[in-house]
Order: sequence, then C-alpha cells, then structure tokens
Amino acid sequence: MSFAEMEHRQSLPNGTSFDLIRIKAGSFFIGNSDNEIQVPDFYLAKYPVTQALWLAVMGGENPAHFKGTNRPVEQVSWYDAAAFCNALNRLCDYPPRYFCDASFQKALDFSMTLALNYGDSLPIFIHPENPGYRLPSESAWEYAATGASQRSLYDYAGGNTLDELGWYGENSHRQTQPVGLKLPNELGLYDLSGNVWEWCEDQYQSEESKIPADGTAWTHGDAGAYRVLRGGSWPFNARFCRSSLRDADHPASRNDSVGFRVMLFPPPVSWPGIQTSP
Repeated sequence: MSFAEMEHRQSLPNGTSFDLIRIKAGSFFIGNSDNEIQVPDFYLAKYPVTQALWLAVMGGENPAHFKGTNRPVEQVSWYDAAAFCNALNRLCDYPPRYFCDASFQKALDFSMTLALNYGDSLPIFIHPENPGYRLPSESAWEYAATGASQRSLYDYAGGNTLDELGWYGENSHRQTQPVGLKLPNELGLYDLSGNVWEWCEDQYQSEESKIPADGTAWTHGDAGAYRVLRGGSWPFNARFCRSSLRDADHPASRNDSVGFRVMLFPPPVSWPGIQTSP
C-alpha cells in the first residue's frame, strides 16, 4: 500500500486542513519487553500539530517560543493539548473526549487550562466511548513509530540514522524546525523522532508490563500524575529520540521542547470533511 492510499485530509470549516495516516490494526511488543499489545485501526496525524493548525482551532495568541507557521506548536501543557482535542472535535462534529466531571457534563476547554501553572492539577475524566480526536495512547504512538511492525527494526522512526529522520541536539541549531523536512517512516509519518516531545494520553507508570494490552491508555493515577512523553526533542541527544524510550512530565508543564500530535479513533464509517488524497 502506498502512502497516498493511507493518507486522508481533514478539512475544517475555516478552510484549514491537515493530513492523517491510516494505521492498520496489528500486534507488537512494546519497547524491549515481552508485553504484546493488540492495537486497533486508527488514524494518526502526519505531522505534529503546527502553529498554523493550533491558531486555526484555538484562535487567540500563539503560545510557541520558536515562532513559525509550519513549526510545531510548543509550550503547551498536556491539559492544553487535551483542550485542543475537544475544540477540534467540536469543529469536526465529534463529541468531546476530556471532561472535568465524572458525569461527563463539563467538557475541558482552553479557558480552564490557561489558568493552570506548573504543579497545578485538574481532574480529568476521559469518555470511554466518544469517537473523535484524542491524544494517542503511548502504545498506539510507538506502534505507529515502528512502522506497525511486530518489533521495531530500527532505533528511530524510520531508520537508524537520526540525522536523516529528525531534529535533535546535534543538528537542530538549538530550536524547533518546520515539520516534514526530514524523511518519513515506513507509514509516511514525519517528525516522530526529535523536533518536539509529544504528549500521550497515558498517565506515567514505570513498568512496561502495566501498559494495557488492548492499545488503550493507562489512566489509573491521581489527578496530578505525570503524563507520558514520546519521541525526543530538539535539545536532546540521540538516545532520547529512540522510538522505545519513555519519558514524562507534569500535565501542567509548558516547555519549548514539548508539543503533540492527534489521533482519530475509531476510524469513522463516513468521513464528513475528510477527503482521500489524490
């Protein structure tokens, strides 16, 4: 299957669009463990969320430190990223995913997250059935990064030569770079290794054996539990950009080395606003 056959474009009401790559269901062994994960079909954004896409969805001011329309948005907390998913779902006629109450009546929005500083916490309840855009689980993220293979053949997303694949401490010139300038991985996904760390939906726990075997996110910690980061970033050395490496930070942390990309699940039966690329 070619990249074009796997690629779809989501159009927003204001004329902005972004590309998604279809990731077919399969199983893989996460990290270097014997924990086999069954991952369902899903779509993952071709690139990290750019500053242009952030502004098209959220409006207001650009939060990024390194300004550039096609650079990844950064200095966004996990809460900010979750609020973005809710806002994107509204634009695409999907229900919210992230709520601040167990009865799923109070959807998280950006006005709530703007008031949070490092160390602050906010209870988040994730609707288990609502379809739409979300942050990827760390298992879905790694499965996509490894090219949907049962066990990764490479250290990084798409190969073993990081200079060809991503921006990191030795080639980034101490800043983020526009997305899509390096080579993609086997699925046509860009910037999974380096440029910016990417928030995942999971709360962090140290044991790979506890990562859910069905491909969902692990979310059993308290409100302030750290959230998983994947992929490495522009100021870090190469070992931090390995597809299997796990890191985490406080969900209210905002850092110029951290951004995110979105996942669409489940694959919709019909595609309002989505066109298959020619």
